[in-house]
Amino acid sequence: MAVYCGTLDIYYLGGHIQYQQLGFAAEATFNAWLEGTLIPKAQDMIDNYVGHNFRENSGTIDLDGNGKEALSVTRIGHVNALPDRLMPVPLLSVTSVTIDSGANIAANIDWYDGFIAYDCGHFCAGRQNIRIVGTWGYTSVPHDIQYVTAAICINTLREAIRTRMVPDLVTTIMEGSGAIGAIMQSPKVITANETGILERYRFREIEAG
Repeated sequence: MAVYCGTLDIYYLGGHIQYQQLGFAAEATFNAWLEGTLIPKAQDMIDNYVGHNFRENSGTIDLDGNGKEALSVTRIGHVNALPDRLMPVPLLSVTSVTIDSGANIAANIDWYDGFIAYDCGHFCAGRQNIRIVGTWGYTSVPHDIQYVTAAICINTLREAIRTRMVPDLVTTIMEGSGAIGAIMQSPKVITANETGILERYRFREIEAG
C-alpha cells in the first residue's frame, strides 16, 4: 500500500520540531506514532478532500446504466475494496466491461480519467447493470501530494506544540472523525497553499454523454 510521505519528509520540512517537544520519551516512539497515526490520518484527510486516493487500485466497479454512449465513473456505484466515500478515478486501464452480464465489450470502450465511452452503442439504463473491471488511481504518489501530506503533519505538530497538547490528546483528536473535520477546516493545519494544490486533484461528479 502506497504511503504518501515518510518520516524523513516530515523531518526535512519541519526539522526544528523535536520529539521531546511533544512529550515523547524517544525518537523511535515518535517515529512509530508518526507512521502509525499521524501520517495515515493526514492521508485520509487528503483522500476525503479530493474524493479519491493516490494508490494504484484494481477491482470491479458496478454502475447504474444511463442509456447514453458515455458513462461517468464518478456516479454512485459499488467498488470492491474501496470506501464508499471515494471514487474510482482516474482510470488507468479497463480490461472488461459488461452490460447486464453480457459479453465483454472492452474492445469497443474508450476510457478517460473520469468516464468511459461506448463506440458501438449505449449503456442500457438500469441499476448496477454496468460492470467494469480495471485499475484506477496512481502508479506513484505525485510529488506535490507527498509535500501536502508532510505539510499537514508538520502543521498539526506545530499546533500541538503551540497548544501544549500531549501525544495521547493529539492521537485522540486525530482519530475522531468529527475532530478531523474541525482540524481540516483550520487554516493553521491545511493552509491556502495546501488546499490550492489539492483543488487541482478534485474530481466532481459529472453527467457524461
